[in-house]
Amino acid sequence: MIKQKYSWFALGFIVVLLLLYWIFSQKQNQSYTLTAPLKRSSILESVYGIGTVTARRSYQIKSGVTNSIQKLYVREGDFVHRNEKLLELDSTIFRAQFDGTVTWIPAKEGELAFAQSVILTLVDLTDRYVIVSLDQRGALRVKKGQTAKINFDSIRDESYSGTVESVYSNNTDFLVRIDITGLPSQILPAMTGDVAIGISEHKNAWVVPISTIRDGKVLVKQQTGKPKDLAVKIGIVDGTNAEIISEGLNEGDQLVIQSTVVKP
Repeated sequence: MIKQKYSWFALGFIVVLLLLYWIFSQKQNQSYTLTAPLKRSSILESVYGIGTVTARRSYQIKSGVTNSIQKLYVREGDFVHRNEKLLELDSTIFRAQFDGTVTWIPAKEGELAFAQSVILTLVDLTDRYVIVSLDQRGALRVKKGQTAKINFDSIRDESYSGTVESVYSNNTDFLVRIDITGLPSQILPAMTGDVAIGISEHKNAWVVPISTIRDGKVLVKQQTGKPKDLAVKIGIVDGTNAEIISEGLNEGDQLVIQSTVVKP
């Protein structure tokens, strides 16, 4: 009798333990869902490339025949004004054609300057534009007058705006020339930056993060109930977000950003 009593007690104890474990595990196996309200906003699709800063005006002094460099009036890095003396070759004095900076003098006084070789280069560092090389697909979507932005690694907090001046080919390269305004003086010719050329903008569009689109569907929690997968048709994208152009979305719907089940 006593043995049977202890058996029932042990069985009851096991049942209580199992019940406690089940309750504990249910609390631990909780689903956490992160949502954000669906919203309408503007989205800008862009073509991206690496842009090279280029001086609009540069001037190279060359000699038609081999001559001796009799006098150098400037050094590399000197800023000169228009008509200032630059160098003298066999009694011929060459002067600056515009205000600019002397960027290259490969020879010294007394040395020979061979025919058609560059003796001095003068560059206007204040008047610059940007050249971007694109593939054929990107170049076909770029047109004169479109807006562009350029960022430089060394000054990432700043971006500079510009306008597409022309699109043209150079041998096998497709080039875009962009007029950039407000470039600081420390941005020199030959420096490169990341360029984004805006090619299409849609306003008042349904916009969602690209990361929320999986296999052509988004998970939406509508006002009527639980989250459900909704097949969507994508419009333009901007690298981070995508436009949804299909029907089925409504004001007040919640976009499921992340759904996670935490196990014990």
